[in-house]
Amino acid sequence: MKKVIISTDSPADLPAALVEKYSVAVCPLHVILGGEDKLDGVNVTPDDLINNYKQTKALPSTSAIPVGEYTDKFAELTADGSSVVHISLSSGVSSSYRNAVIAAEDFEDVYVVDSTLLTTGIAALVVKAAHMVESGMSAPEIAKEIEALRDKVDVSFVLDNLEFLAKGGRCSAVAALGANILGIRPSLEMRDSKLGMCKKYRGKIEKVQLQYVAERIEALGEVDDEFAFLTHSPIDPEQAKALVEAVKATGKFKEVIEADAGCTITAHCGPNCVGLIAVKK
Repeated sequence: MKKVIISTDSPADLPAALVEKYSVAVCPLHVILGGEDKLDGVNVTPDDLINNYKQTKALPSTSAIPVGEYTDKFAELTADGSSVVHISLSSGVSSSYRNAVIAAEDFEDVYVVDSTLLTTGIAALVVKAAHMVESGMSAPEIAKEIEALRDKVDVSFVLDNLEFLAKGGRCSAVAALGANILGIRPSLEMRDSKLGMCKKYRGKIEKVQLQYVAERIEALGEVDDEFAFLTHSPIDPEQAKALVEAVKATGKFKEVIEADAGCTITAHCGPNCVGLIAVKK
């Protein structure tokens, strides 16, 4: 049976330990910062974005992975006869999926799956796909199973404020100003491949984050208990630890994986963004 390689886009925010454990190939998105074209997670980090914003009040822009870069990556991965299942960033927020599909047309054994998700929602699918590889499933079988599983992955976030979304044109400056004056902490979730508002919190961000985690876990209902991700953009390490422990304390998951949100989430949501990602049954 052919060897199967799982690949994904850098906004999956898959922790380095899991990239290594499952030999996942990661394709980096482009980040334009200070007029320079950089590669997400390769030569630019979320902390770089935050520090640049503090100094210049200018946000970076992100751009999809070009067809040619996917072609080169798929050629590299299939050179030894391997098959590839590529789990892409949601087609609802990026043209990366479309570009990967175009590139895959040049290969017999590259299967591209639209995750319809963001950040570690994609990572959850990658981990599940890696387990399928270990169980001996073929690439087309894995692609089909992942497409069936993606609707069960619950992805949501709570933001400190709307400043970065407004700067990036994702909401109006008036709405952001009003939310900030009222102390609103917006919560977003993935719906039909895109992010939508689901709740508004008020109060100190640390308490809001703990409230969000507790409420989100309760709302999940019955879950796949294998793992959950606690994902965050740059945040106080002690607060991140407290949030991970809060999820663990529910006893719903065998493992709670802390993950750093990469440049894509940070560029749009800013610091102190926290997300709980889990797989429903």
